[in-house]
Amino acid sequence: MVKSVLLAQLSEEQSLMWHNALSSHQLEVWAAPETEDLLKLLDQKRHSKQSLPQLIISDIGIRYGGGTSLLATELCKWCADHAPELKVLLINPRQAQIKEVEKRWAIRRGAIDLLPKISLENLNSAFKVAAQALAIEIKPEALTSAISNLKLQQYQPDRGAVKGKNIRQTATQELARKMAMIPLMVMASEPEMDSGSDLSPQSSKRQLALDSTIAELHLYNTKVDLSKTGEFTSQLFKDDPLLPALIVYDQDQYVGMLSRRRFLECLSRPYALELFTKRPLRVLYEQVPIEVLRLHGNTSIVMAAQLALGRSNDEIYEPVIVHLDTDTYAVLDVHDLLLEQSHIHELATKLLREQTQTTMFQTEKMASLGQIVAEVSHDIRNPVSAIYGNTECLLTYIEGVMKILRAYEKEYGTSSTVISETLEAVDWDFVRSDLPQVVKSIQSGSRYLRRLVDTLQSLSHMEDHANPEAISLIDCVESSLTILSGRIRNVQVVKNYIDLPKINGYSDRLIQVFMNLISNALDALVDLKSHPDLIVQRDHLLLKEESSRERSNVQTESEITWQPLVMITSAIAEIDNRNWISIKVADNGMGIPKEIQDRIFDNFFTTKGQGHGTGLGLAICHQIITQQHNGKIVLRSPYLNNQGDVTIGTEFEVLLPISK
Repeated sequence: MVKSVLLAQLSEEQSLMWHNALSSHQLEVWAAPETEDLLKLLDQKRHSKQSLPQLIISDIGIRYGGGTSLLATELCKWCADHAPELKVLLINPRQAQIKEVEKRWAIRRGAIDLLPKISLENLNSAFKVAAQALAIEIKPEALTSAISNLKLQQYQPDRGAVKGKNIRQTATQELARKMAMIPLMVMASEPEMDSGSDLSPQSSKRQLALDSTIAELHLYNTKVDLSKTGEFTSQLFKDDPLLPALIVYDQDQYVGMLSRRRFLECLSRPYALELFTKRPLRVLYEQVPIEVLRLHGNTSIVMAAQLALGRSNDEIYEPVIVHLDTDTYAVLDVHDLLLEQSHIHELATKLLREQTQTTMFQTEKMASLGQIVAEVSHDIRNPVSAIYGNTECLLTYIEGVMKILRAYEKEYGTSSTVISETLEAVDWDFVRSDLPQVVKSIQSGSRYLRRLVDTLQSLSHMEDHANPEAISLIDCVESSLTILSGRIRNVQVVKNYIDLPKINGYSDRLIQVFMNLISNALDALVDLKSHPDLIVQRDHLLLKEESSRERSNVQTESEITWQPLVMITSAIAEIDNRNWISIKVADNGMGIPKEIQDRIFDNFFTTKGQGHGTGLGLAICHQIITQQHNGKIVLRSPYLNNQGDVTIGTEFEVLLPISK
């Protein structure tokens, strides 16, 4: 059983050192939320029969959720009454050394020891106390490695830390980045929300969306001129206790911002009231170091929260200036910003959960369908193989019968009236020429059907291959076209193949990639063909593209009737001094707008309507090519065709390395 340790209300720096040291010995480490009552949390775990930790490492001044200090006494008492096996190790982070009398005080209350503020110099000895309480053997090499890593993090910038950012600031930025990922993942496919839904206490006032901007939030627009006195400015803050900052002007010209915190800090200095109260605000404003974060009103709440949390520690709680119009400015309280960010995060999590659930249902359905296809393909394959095999024999038999009939005709002729009438009734001349063709047609159909069944069986195979096999990419493309043959009847498919070496890979997964790419091209072409107005718009785009380049290098279709076209090209490309196999799948549709091309391979991102796409097809293609085959997949829209002309449409190029 893995032993666990609970860290209770330690600072970020202390928690990081303990976490690294404990984790180096495969101990489970978890932290109690600062906003919850620790005793209540332990009671809940005990009543629900969840396993309790073996050791609690706690700040000596641990507090209730309501803010009252426990001084660790109640915690030790609770452990003695309800979980005698649960040990408490106390830390006094405000002292570098612990006196013996203080240690005796802690032990009398039930703690196993009282340690001073943990540092890299005394972490080794502190860990020995925890190891003894947990009855585990110390691994010197693991502990030394953990301490070395901590030293490395202390003296080198870590995870993007620049100019001495501390652990708290770096962790805050990382948290903001991760929180922002969820809204961005589902923003493109956000469904319309029911107006009756209530996701937050403020939803009755305002319905937030994932892409809501800071201009939609509650903003303050109280202004003050630098010519006003400090006393006048102080009265403005008194009149509105919630006012986070004032917008500072100098003769109707915007200057900046003066926050409540900066103003009160300045007035709290010695003799500040006498110096600044009766004088113009300009005198005080020049004494205040101000770094203002100014954002445009159309900045998303998600992005604004990231930028606000990315500031230095001294500026992180400062309000934000919002630029609304040319000469209009307002103030946004960071607390309001983070509160609305949490509401958006809640909304995004809910939407992501719904999307994930839908995707799980779709995946389960496809898995069941794949199993059914595999079984049906197996059942079809046997009779199809019998038909195909028997047609060979049938052709041989027919040829033999024809030889016999020709011999009878040569020997006895057709002078008999009965024979002549019979030959005329069955139209013997036609039957004799058409019968072999009928059999060959059956043979061709059964050959196609057998190939289709083989491809479906390969694609629906439920188990992964243990090792990659030598495969032909052209065969994978052809198998994809075979499966999609019913959809490409009204689309011209142009193939420009060259002989390619085989590569090591997984044929079923590459078939899936090419099926997705070709299917997306077909969807784009079908959508364009059903909207004649879009075809006209495409012609305008071509003319616009023509005006930005030399006329001789542009393929213009304004005088040509547009026809749906898919082009598949194979080649060998040299990139980074290495040979790659290139397969291009291109269409002459509307193309993909440049503003969304960077997100085209993201999970859940789709431009198709509701119910027509999950947003996972290209993401899966990217994963199969890059992670499972060490290749690349490149999007170009518009792209250059084989003649070097610019073509409106979309091209995906799959690049796979050639084995040396």
